[in-house]
Amino acid sequence: MNVEAITNRKIAVGQVERAVCERLRALAAEVPADQAIVELGAYRGRSTGWLLLGAGEGNGAHVTTVDPWNLRRKAYESGSPKYNAPDTYAAFCEHMDRIGVPPGAHTVRRALGATVAAKWDGRPVGLLFHDAEHTADAVTADLRAWEPHLSDDAVVVLHDAGRPEWGVIEGAARVLTADGWDWDGREVMAWDRRPNRRGALIVRRSA
Repeated sequence: MNVEAITNRKIAVGQVERAVCERLRALAAEVPADQAIVELGAYRGRSTGWLLLGAGEGNGAHVTTVDPWNLRRKAYESGSPKYNAPDTYAAFCEHMDRIGVPPGAHTVRRALGATVAAKWDGRPVGLLFHDAEHTADAVTADLRAWEPHLSDDAVVVLHDAGRPEWGVIEGAARVLTADGWDWDGREVMAWDRRPNRRGALIVRRSA
């Protein structure tokens, strides 16, 4: 893969900050080959590239990206119309071509996350990255839909956890505080530039 195209912010346009991208890379490398990596919400593919890079450097786990792009009825609660822009999906495809995704390493599902989860027949998911609709109810619904497919040692990463009014942490707490999750050991990565924006919540399934 073209590492420069993945790691250069001017080439890989997106909203996921470098620290979270690097963490996704490291986590993706840890996922066993017999498990899957699932990304909910991709925009122009910045985080997708980092997940693919990590998987390739690690055990070769398959990456599935799920995003409706402009098929969704409304933009995310951020209020920005750019996620629904007709050219966003084209920009994602162009970026995947630019980074040179190896054959068989990546699947793209153009649909809502819960819709894909309902029909999921793939491998257990060892890493779930959520950067889809940012409301407490939407996060809860996505996590509940995917929880049955998560591996016993799964890691869940949710982007934009630093903005309380979006409810990412609230939605995650409804699901990931149950038995079987290490909520007390959760990690919150704050964005250095603006701690009340972006950031990520990382929660592991407990043994």
